[in-house]
Amino acid sequence: MKTAMRLPTEQQCLNYFTEYKVPDNILKHCCKVREVAVFLAERLKERNFPIDIEFVSCLAYFHDLCKMIVITDFGKNKFHQEAVITPEQAEFWKKMQQKFPQHYEGEVAYELFKEIYPELASSLKKVSSSKNDTPTWEEMVVHYADLRVLGERVVTVRERVAYLRQRYQHSQEIWQKHQQMAQEQEQKIFSHLAFTPDDLGMEISRKFENKNMIKAIYQEQQ
Repeated sequence: MKTAMRLPTEQQCLNYFTEYKVPDNILKHCCKVREVAVFLAERLKERNFPIDIEFVSCLAYFHDLCKMIVITDFGKNKFHQEAVITPEQAEFWKKMQQKFPQHYEGEVAYELFKEIYPELASSLKKVSSSKNDTPTWEEMVVHYADLRVLGERVVTVRERVAYLRQRYQHSQEIWQKHQQMAQEQEQKIFSHLAFTPDDLGMEISRKFENKNMIKAIYQEQQ
């Protein structure tokens, strides 16, 4: 009999952002990526696609939990006109950078969670890596969702990658591979859906409009 995976609850996921002193802008980005990823996973599930929505939710929440490990310009910079990190957060992540030198966010997350949530930790190590040539569907959906969210906005892959090119110093070869991977994942995901990549933001907005309408009708009936 297969043992069920151990995963954190949604509240536990959010609690880790406090424990690891994650700046609010990164928390908000992770929450939006989680919203997009879960939306896509739910649409795939509706078409009887074998995808674990709970796993997608946790993976999306944690995909940038340790993002500060690769940030060198703490505080105000050309991408953030106001400081988005407190002195306490800056001190915490400077110590983490000393503890995990030359590590990417997924590698740090793996070290933090490998004993508690081994399956999740393994995917965290791979989800954003350009070397992950055989992602699971959960990893693919989260990686793609991340490439559709800039800050808290749903944007095109092209716009998101253009921002990442400016923000992080990698070779042109790596960025080209990211772009190609994103395009391949987009085609694979949307070949199973009834709407196009350009309609993603609108479809998500429509979902929440419908939920709010149902909630309002229910409240009126009470």
